[in-house]
Amino acid sequence: MPDPRSSLRERWQDGQVRASTRRISTSCHTVGLADMRGERAGHDGEVRAIARPPSGERRRSAVATAVEAALREDRLLLAFQPVVCAATGRVDYFECLLRMRDEGGGLVSGGEFITLVEELGWIGLIDRYVLEKTVHELAADPEVRLGFNISGITAGDRRWLRSLTTLLGHRRDIARRLVVEITETAALGDFAESARFVDALHDAGCRVALDDFGAGHTSLRHLQILPVDIVKIDGSLVRNLTNRPQTMIFFRHLLGLIKDLGSATVAEGVENAEDAALLRAEGIGFLQGHHFGRPTIGRASLQMAEHAVS
Repeated sequence: MPDPRSSLRERWQDGQVRASTRRISTSCHTVGLADMRGERAGHDGEVRAIARPPSGERRRSAVATAVEAALREDRLLLAFQPVVCAATGRVDYFECLLRMRDEGGGLVSGGEFITLVEELGWIGLIDRYVLEKTVHELAADPEVRLGFNISGITAGDRRWLRSLTTLLGHRRDIARRLVVEITETAALGDFAESARFVDALHDAGCRVALDDFGAGHTSLRHLQILPVDIVKIDGSLVRNLTNRPQTMIFFRHLLGLIKDLGSATVAEGVENAEDAALLRAEGIGFLQGHHFGRPTIGRASLQMAEHAVS
């Protein structure tokens, strides 16, 4: 199986990405990574707040410069956060979260640059890298299970699907340990196309999750039309749930609908033991959040053993 870092570097050298940098204004002074973002990640992969970031074109220029250098120098990597069974505390899978290592060795969260990456037209390259890197990790250890999120653009990209089927080939042992997460907003555009995309992922042997459900324009049609295996309820509906009785009513109704339709349920953004206990009592299937493990860098196979029991 090819090294995903090599293929990323080769695509960059072939000019698939470099031309896009011309779209960024060069009228701004160069700024460092510490200036371009409002958060900084430690070596464990967890993002920590630092100075307030600049805004506007200065920030765009800094982000574009930093991402371009990271692509060229193979400084993109994955952090892993566990999704655990509510009943047993055992890890079901790790979600792979994109990080960029800066020149000083710190880590930048993917959320700090993904929006601009999409605007520049680089997201296909990034999503392809995450796919290759994740499959590489799965092939390296037959016990680990991993998932990753793809952009709304990629969710309709047949070339990305061909890449997935090519990488997996007849390796059903790898495919069954892979969860592909698509966001609720990505599925909003074309229900029929989204359903075909989910079917294609199932045909390849993967599980499919609907991510960030309830974060925006929630539509119960998603649950009716999209045959997903997992529904991940957004953290905005989960955090401090014990002190929000109105949200609790909505959450309980939503949870019942998802379970009745046969999908597994994940509560995202679980930050404390009190919320975790309430969610377990309500019958949630799986839990994800800092209370159960922060995103960390390192081989996922080692973390699987470390997080075996909460």
